[in-house]
Amino acid sequence: MADLDDVKDVDVDAGDLRELKQSFDVCDSNGDGWIVNQEFSALLRALDQDLSEDECLLAFELTDADGDGSISFEEFMGWWTDSR
Repeated sequence: MADLDDVKDVDVDAGDLRELKQSFDVCDSNGDGWIVNQEFSALLRALDQDLSEDECLLAFELTDADGDGSISFEEFMGWWTDSR
């Protein structure tokens, strides 16, 4: 699991940062600034339709680096850049 301090140190340029923020905002369907499991699962299934609920939950837990039950923008950014 990624350390939150490492996630905050992800090196992206301004254009990539804007794109990541737009992707985060699309995934954050209720606009509260956090991505919960259901929102993240919907994104994962849109990217790969063959994922099971257990696979989505595991991916969510691995991305939620601080274990607070939601994915912050920093955690999302770390996941997105690691998955490229």
